[in-house]
Amino acid sequence: MAFSRVSFTPTTAKVACPRCGQRLTYERTCLRIMLTCHACGREFDPARFVDQLDDDFDETYANVPLDRM
Repeated sequence: MAFSRVSFTPTTAKVACPRCGQRLTYERTCLRIMLTCHACGREFDPARFVDQLDDDFDETYANVPLDRM
């Protein structure tokens, strides 16, 4: 079985960091998706911001395969 390498470019979210107020960035690894603040270095689970996330989040991750092994 062949595996493809999906290229992912981090994108800026419309959610502000609760600590410093800077915009968070969607970051993805093969095991998880996080919102990262590059200003203060903190990472947040997207579930924390579910009420603030919009269609951009859904569009960004709609077709990204995750390693479920």
